[in-house]
Amino acid sequence: MIRGALRARAIAAALVGVLALAGCSSSSGDAPNDDATATDGSPGRLLAEPVEFLGYPALADLTGTSVSVRYASTSGIDGSPTEVTGVVFAPKGTPPEGGWPIASIGHATTGVNSRCAPSTRIGLLGSLTTIIPFLSNGYAVTMTDYQGLGTSEVHPYLEPTTAGYNIIDAVRAAREVLPESSTDWVGYGVSQGGQAVWSANELSDDYGEGLRLLGTVSMSPATDLTGLVDEMQNGTLTTAQIAALPSILSGIAAKHPELETSDYLHGVLERRSDTFLTCVGENSALQSTLADSVVPADYAPVSPQAADRLRTWLAEYSIPKGPAPQPMFVGYGDQDQLVAPQWTIDAVRRGCAMGDVIELQVAANQGHGILNLGALPAQWLDGRAAGTPPPNNCGG
Repeated sequence: MIRGALRARAIAAALVGVLALAGCSSSSGDAPNDDATATDGSPGRLLAEPVEFLGYPALADLTGTSVSVRYASTSGIDGSPTEVTGVVFAPKGTPPEGGWPIASIGHATTGVNSRCAPSTRIGLLGSLTTIIPFLSNGYAVTMTDYQGLGTSEVHPYLEPTTAGYNIIDAVRAAREVLPESSTDWVGYGVSQGGQAVWSANELSDDYGEGLRLLGTVSMSPATDLTGLVDEMQNGTLTTAQIAALPSILSGIAAKHPELETSDYLHGVLERRSDTFLTCVGENSALQSTLADSVVPADYAPVSPQAADRLRTWLAEYSIPKGPAPQPMFVGYGDQDQLVAPQWTIDAVRRGCAMGDVIELQVAANQGHGILNLGALPAQWLDGRAAGTPPPNNCGG
């Protein structure tokens, strides 16, 4: 068990600055090499020698271990074994009794192409502000790239089971890199990562055998996006939703190759869809200009049948899928233009109906990803570290 609670004020100041989308950084080199170091491809096993990760000086000053890794995981689509890349960091100094507790980070959307893997970028594509406070407060940290980012496999964007497996297996990989680490871990994610750690919580009892999850924090999670279809039919997609639509369709096609993009993208959105499939921070100004020029006819499903197919596919990518055995903290902005606030509220209600223990907090007058909830997330993590009863506002 983690010895002692986190210092709420120290971590809170950093957590409130987490960005869901941040600018690209220059490359720090290639992904880990393919020379296998383990013939055992069981989930979480390292598949290559860890490679030193050279990040910002602020990161180097905090870490005793800083490596990129390639590890085994599992496809949530067909259960096949996969290779996933990521990073592992350990604080400087002597680990506490029982070992370093581990924070498994689910990063926000960075893109759908292999080169959009945070582990190949010096600044981790904006995730340093998430990682540093955990390191500062005595956690070892691991962050998966997710399947298909950093490897030749397809990235099933927003397919929650795959992402949940990747989050859990990153903890196993971290423990192989850091034998002095604990089996205790927490999950923290924003946007795509918020969905990923929520899914990991649901999967933790079965797939996470041998590890001890204390709880997960999901900020602006991508919960149930089926509401997008109604907005597409009504011609009321927001600019943020228009910009995300090509990536969402790309993610669905990983599971459903029968998806016809032309059933949903027309006009400028179809002609320039590749502009929206680049890594985060690339073409941002052009993406904004193009999204503003899109008219409702550019994203209207070609038929009611096509709309129903998309609604069914999006439901497959939605959470919750089942009960979460460990407590959750869920935050959302009441001005979120990407994931409508009501979608998050409804997802939490479904989780509560399954018996989940959830603290739901709204960030007033705030949008997607960047949430200032003060010390609340840190205090919640403190409680999980201390073993106190988790707050639960499922009752109202």
